[in-house]
Amino acid sequence: MFKRWSENDKEAKELMSPNLELRGWNDLSDEEKRKIFQFLKHWFDGEGKDLRVLFTAVRLNEAHKASAYARETLSDLSASRAKSDFQNIFYREDGHVVLEMLSIYAEIIIEERANETGSIYRSNYDSDEQYRERLQEWRWADFDKFADRLNDVFEQFGLNLILTRQGFINKQEEKITKEVYIPVIKALSSGEWIEVNRELKDSLNEYQRNTDQGYSNSITHSITAVQAFLQIVVDGKIGGSDGISALIKKAQAQKLIPDDKFTETIFKNIEAILMRERGLSGDAHPKTEYANEKNARLVLNLVMVFIQHCLQN
Repeated sequence: MFKRWSENDKEAKELMSPNLELRGWNDLSDEEKRKIFQFLKHWFDGEGKDLRVLFTAVRLNEAHKASAYARETLSDLSASRAKSDFQNIFYREDGHVVLEMLSIYAEIIIEERANETGSIYRSNYDSDEQYRERLQEWRWADFDKFADRLNDVFEQFGLNLILTRQGFINKQEEKITKEVYIPVIKALSSGEWIEVNRELKDSLNEYQRNTDQGYSNSITHSITAVQAFLQIVVDGKIGGSDGISALIKKAQAQKLIPDDKFTETIFKNIEAILMRERGLSGDAHPKTEYANEKNARLVLNLVMVFIQHCLQN
């Protein structure tokens, strides 16, 4: 296989693509922001995309009326004004505003196909599951392409965020992100997991607040996500009074989740671990102490690994 010079020479690779320390949007220079915009410009310019930008500007203003960040669009509802606002926000506003704008843009991409069937043909040989899988893949295709491009650009500039089907999440160790977080979030993006998705999204959002209260809330939502996941696996819906360990036993007895020796060892004390964290620092009961980032991340990672292992059954 042909390899570029930088793939064969470590010194060249480090010189041409330095491994930047993780940082936030506000740590970028003006020149770096301009470069990032140019690398992503294809997604914000052209037929169909101009309308996305316009809808993004309108929705951003509606959501934050007092600030009205898309100022030109506020007085002139046109694609050209919206594109000017979009670029100005990208270059000049605080990182929170930029990421809010990009989140809305991604949200609009998802909505475009959310209730459509497109050209997905169903043959007489397709099972319900096969058809649903192909339909889901088509509905998420544009978003996934946008996320892949944006994440590649963000990674090369050392930004500490990744765009997923749940929204932006803080970047963790690369192997965990690529092999656990992204596959689990994709697997849970179908309608049957809507309640689990909601809890995981809330958990990630609370975690990213970077406050003691946020970390505590994150733990509560993470544990609720596990319980909701197991309830759907066992009963097909949320509700009921069974705890996590009882639901695990039922799911294993019905062969709905793995029950090998390795799995048994993993699951044996999971409820005890999660309940201990909720009792100490979760938000559902009076707290012994507030959670910190390490505890919240541990619970979130444990929940993601747990769900991934169950989905592999």
